[in-house]
Amino acid sequence: MASSISTASLYPRRKYRMLMFGCLVLVLFSILPAINVNNAEVILDAKLRDLTADWGNDKTVEVPKAEDGCPDYAEYSRTPHHDREGPETPLKLPYQRPLEKCRTFRSPVIDNFIKNFVPMLQDPDLAIIFENAFPNTLDTTILWHVEGEQNQFHKESHVTYRNNIPETFIVTGDIHAEWLRDSAWQLSVYHRFLKGDPKLRELILGAINTQSHFIISNPYCNAFQPPKYSNVDRVNSTIDQVFPKPNWDEVFECKYEIDSLASFLTLSYGYYNGVANEDKFRFITSDWLLAVQSLINVLRRESVPTFAADGTVNPYMYSFKRKTTIGSETLPLGGVGNPVNSNTGLIRSAFRPSDDATVFQFFIAGNAHMAVELDHLVTILKAYTTESKSNEEPSSGFSNIYNIPIATLISDAEKLSAQIKTGIKEHGIVKHPLFGQVYAYEVDGYDSRIIMDDANIPSLLSLPALGFVDAKDKIYQNTRKMILSSQHNPYYINGKFFEGIGGPHIGVESPWPMSLLVRIRTSNDDQEIKECLKYVLESTGGLGLIHESINAFVENGKEYTRPWFAWANSEFAKTILQLAETKPHLVLREDVARKKFDLDAMIADAKEAAGI
Repeated sequence: MASSISTASLYPRRKYRMLMFGCLVLVLFSILPAINVNNAEVILDAKLRDLTADWGNDKTVEVPKAEDGCPDYAEYSRTPHHDREGPETPLKLPYQRPLEKCRTFRSPVIDNFIKNFVPMLQDPDLAIIFENAFPNTLDTTILWHVEGEQNQFHKESHVTYRNNIPETFIVTGDIHAEWLRDSAWQLSVYHRFLKGDPKLRELILGAINTQSHFIISNPYCNAFQPPKYSNVDRVNSTIDQVFPKPNWDEVFECKYEIDSLASFLTLSYGYYNGVANEDKFRFITSDWLLAVQSLINVLRRESVPTFAADGTVNPYMYSFKRKTTIGSETLPLGGVGNPVNSNTGLIRSAFRPSDDATVFQFFIAGNAHMAVELDHLVTILKAYTTESKSNEEPSSGFSNIYNIPIATLISDAEKLSAQIKTGIKEHGIVKHPLFGQVYAYEVDGYDSRIIMDDANIPSLLSLPALGFVDAKDKIYQNTRKMILSSQHNPYYINGKFFEGIGGPHIGVESPWPMSLLVRIRTSNDDQEIKECLKYVLESTGGLGLIHESINAFVENGKEYTRPWFAWANSEFAKTILQLAETKPHLVLREDVARKKFDLDAMIADAKEAAGI
């Protein structure tokens, strides 16, 4: 079983270097003033970047590549493939999984589950989309994965402790880079399957480790290049003017988005909550703790208002400037963004989950997402601390090389979560003349607010799915009615052939199917769910995959963006699995729906069939 090498196994000189670096981290954090954190934390960031600066300089080891003769899935997904035997579906949807030899990761448990579950679905078009969508992340986006026992890529003495732990690099689809947010949500559909599949556990454990490395060195960035030692081909990206300056050798894009950091915690908690007790803490490594400390660091910085109490301008902690003709691709005021007020408890976000710039930097859904995940972080760390006290060595099997104070992480996370929740209550809930108390999309603490919603998660529509609020909550229901109206949400697009929430990223003609999937998961109304499902099934452009956005004024989803968008495919599969458990009569055959659908029992059967 893969785990980090304990400090005891390091050479004395290397151990000394690790301890000295840990002491430096503690000293820097201890001298941080309450507000003026700029200089000390910039120094800390430089040290953290030094820690990973040689990643690209490790000796390149040949990594097996995809099988020869496999087509580029970006092109493959644009064309329907009807070469599999079987009856034609009413919508004539194709089977779009790549050939088995071309799949980037293979899970017998997932494949067995698909074989058993798909025949239970009542609608043949829904069935084939599920069969295409559910494994799409595994089939097509795992560009690199190394199991722990095979990982010997880290040659420099100060990072050899990273050997013997798994790593995974996951692209979002047709864009050849890893987004923290996208990859976390792509994998979320598999969390329920982790107990039954050790290879899947290792894959997601690797994803957590890789994201930890990314965040340690570039905590403000949202999208990353593959590690050079992975031998995965890279694509060029825009080099923007960003402060703190990222390492462009590692970074694809450096837009600071609060939800990207929250998504790292989502991925971690999904693993923690999905595995058996003996595996729960395997992701807690020295790098993971350092990444969490870096994350909390950013949140503390980004809670600093624009102006100090005496009216002077506080030092800015992040800025982003891009040469572009698209206003939402850069930030105003020299890249700093519009001012935010003091004493709100909220955390800035320079960009939204759509990668569009925020107008007012207190992005409410992103703050809500972070509050939920900080609570999850506290749950993890308290449980880990309890186990550590009751055992000589915790089940994660690592030593805290950098001496990160876990009790301080818990305290900081509790305080930040509480202040965010208070801030949302006091500043994020506003009075609407028609709907009453509602959640605003963005605020600035000066009583400015934006009333809208965007399709990307986290969104206001997704607040119950995030775990922030109950779907029956009155303020949420008021908000839901508002944002699902084209008269009150400027990005609710009610087209001739399709409707849903879109956003400024694509334009006012193109809602995102993802918004309908979130709408289904936050509804208890059978008719609403059936109507949304019908829209989704009829909007794949005849390709049987879920696209990023659909032109609502073109029939059958024939005009769309992104033929290969793995996140949306995972959201579709997640939605169908939820309906199978909560409203089986809407998706399962009548004879199956009469019985209680037991997902865990089906996973156990799939595991047994795989011989695990």
